[in-house]
Amino acid sequence: MNKKRLILLFALLLWILFIFSRSLQPAAASTQESDGVRQLLSLLVRHDLSSTFVRKLAHFVEFGVLGVLAACLFAGQAKRSLTALFYSAALGMTVALCDETIQLFVAGRDGRVLDVWLDFAGACTGAAAWHALLQLLRRQGLSARSRAAKAPGQGKSEGGSKSGPGGKSGGKKES
Repeated sequence: MNKKRLILLFALLLWILFIFSRSLQPAAASTQESDGVRQLLSLLVRHDLSSTFVRKLAHFVEFGVLGVLAACLFAGQAKRSLTALFYSAALGMTVALCDETIQLFVAGRDGRVLDVWLDFAGACTGAAAWHALLQLLRRQGLSARSRAAKAPGQGKSEGGSKSGPGGKSGGKKES
C-alpha cells in the first residue's frame, strides 16, 4: 500500500472514530451541542431551523464525508468505478449499523432504523459525488488534451504523443 492510500485509510479510520464518538455522547450533551449548531445555522440562513432538521442534517453530512473518504480510498483499489461505489456504500451501511447500535447502550439515546437509512444515503451521496467529480475532471482533462492535439504545432512533439502505450499515439507518423 502506497503512502497516499495509507493516509486515506488513516483519515477514514479517524472519521469513523469521530462518528462513533458523537454517538457515545449522553443525550444531554448531544442535545446541547445540536442546539449550538442549530443556533449558528439559523443565523447563517436567517431562518429558524428545527432541532430535528439539524440532527438529521448532521447524520447525512457526517456520512457524506465518510462516503467521500471511502470512495477516494477504494477508487484506486477497485478495477471498476462501480465496484468502488459498492465498497463505499457497503462500508457506509456497516458503519451506520454499528453507529446506531452503539447508541442503544448510551444513556438517553436510542438507535433508529430511519437514521441508518439516512446515514447510508449520506455515504452513498458522498461517494457518488466524488465519483461524479472525478468523471467530470477526467472528461475536462481529455477535452483539454484533445483541443491541444488539434491545435496546429501543439499536437505532437518530436518523440510522438505520450497518449498510448510506449509513448505512441497509434496514429500516422507526421513527416
